[in-house]
Amino acid sequence: MNIPTRSLALISALLLMVVAAHSQEPSSKLKLPSILSDHMVIQRDVPLRVWGWAKPGTTVNVALGQVTATAQSDGNGAWSATTGKVSASGSPVELVVSDGVDTITVRDVLVGDVWVCSGQSNMAFPLGECQGASGELAEANRPQMRFFQIAHESSGVPLPDCKGRWVVCAPESAKSFSAVGYYFGRDILQSQKVPVGLIGANLGASKAEVWLSREALAENPDLQKAYLQPVAAIFEQPEAAKAAHDQWLAEGGAQYEKDRKQWYMDRFAALKKNEPFDRPAPAQPKPEPPYFTAQTTFPTVLFNAKINPLVNFPIRGALWYQGESNANDPLYDKLLAALITDWRKRWQIGDFPFLIVQLPNKSKQQKDAAEPVIGWATVRDRQMKAHQAVPNTGLIPTIDLGSTNSPDENRNLHPDEKENIALRLALAAGHFAYGENVDYGGPIIESATVTGNKIQIAFRHAGDGLKIGQPPKSSLTPQPPTDELHGFAIAGKDKKFVAAKAAIEGTDKVLVWSEAIPDPAFVRYGWQMSPVVNLYSSAGLPAFPFRTDTD
Repeated sequence: MNIPTRSLALISALLLMVVAAHSQEPSSKLKLPSILSDHMVIQRDVPLRVWGWAKPGTTVNVALGQVTATAQSDGNGAWSATTGKVSASGSPVELVVSDGVDTITVRDVLVGDVWVCSGQSNMAFPLGECQGASGELAEANRPQMRFFQIAHESSGVPLPDCKGRWVVCAPESAKSFSAVGYYFGRDILQSQKVPVGLIGANLGASKAEVWLSREALAENPDLQKAYLQPVAAIFEQPEAAKAAHDQWLAEGGAQYEKDRKQWYMDRFAALKKNEPFDRPAPAQPKPEPPYFTAQTTFPTVLFNAKINPLVNFPIRGALWYQGESNANDPLYDKLLAALITDWRKRWQIGDFPFLIVQLPNKSKQQKDAAEPVIGWATVRDRQMKAHQAVPNTGLIPTIDLGSTNSPDENRNLHPDEKENIALRLALAAGHFAYGENVDYGGPIIESATVTGNKIQIAFRHAGDGLKIGQPPKSSLTPQPPTDELHGFAIAGKDKKFVAAKAAIEGTDKVLVWSEAIPDPAFVRYGWQMSPVVNLYSSAGLPAFPFRTDTD
């Protein structure tokens, strides 16, 4: 079913009216959203936004130290105030909000940098499950760093608030927070010397389309056709869709969901103990009818529940670690580009830095560079395209940071060494957020030129020069040979690739050849699920995988 633009706009307006009526009913009680609460970190050097609800027609006064503002609540009781810019401060201050009858005091507020940590399970992966967690947790008393984890909810319409609370970084709170987020925040705290707030807006197995607004998906004809049209009936008749889903739950779906959750918990416990687990997953009684409760797959529902409630809260930037669930999605680059644009439009604070973790290597290493197992290679390529299409986005090379030494595919999916990924994110933040002159990304192909029986590849971001390198010692990826370059494959116009020889030429070029291909036309590097690669920049960052056979 194709939804006309005018109809889609009308539906959006009606749903937003329902949300406003439902969540902002006139009230005599002063209220703030959950993100504005004790122990929060607010963004430095930008106007402070404070909002909430009160009795309609009420004057609300806001004060953060000497910074003040006044607002008037509307007919629904909603109000919003904007103060002047606030400088970084590691000394706790109080935010006082009053309507003349009620007063809310938000205590222990710090001013620094706020980052959103979003994506799926590898972003959600907790510090407590990481390699070397016990040693790091012993050092995790960091009162200048705070976490806000958003509860797992979904919604068919944009919500004005979410469930969550700010907590100070300590061993117990850090243990359950995103490992990538924690390590990133630790590095920013140490390098920038300002308080750091980390917002966990993530969910395992979530597809990218659940993190975009419906308006953003509708703006692109390809995205609308792929993601909105298949569920148009649910948006148009949500009550009927809910009735069908409720019936599914009553006829065995609820028990299936309970059994499935327990199966995953038991399986994870067995894997953690290195014990065999052969019990089959529970069988679904019948297909689940699509509905907004499908948190990981239904378009828009996590944007509505986890992102929309944040957009009044200024941030420094966002970290994005996702793509596994969109591995076979040919539109992923367009989807990701639309997501970045959508979030920036919603926050209204300019093109804030958006840092993307390119998917790492996974599963058994493929030592033959011409072995035709692509796997996540196409996802990485689409992440690169999104990075190149949208300004002020950083792409983090991780092809040497995945897990390749486990016989279990799902454990490969969640490598428990996250520190190096976070450190590379922090390098990119140094460039995009803090204006530092640092090497923040690995070598990227700039051109490919056929020269006789060889192909010359020129790279950007080579630093002081390309080199043969190795993964960090703590990486779960085996150390590759250093005798020569590995990971290149070459082909003629027939695109029949063979493993190739390669040699560094000068500071930023590589020559690729094979005696079996006298008339080369195309070259690939690391174009596999888990390639053996060893081309690095002088800064120790791996070259991004690529292919030139794109026609």
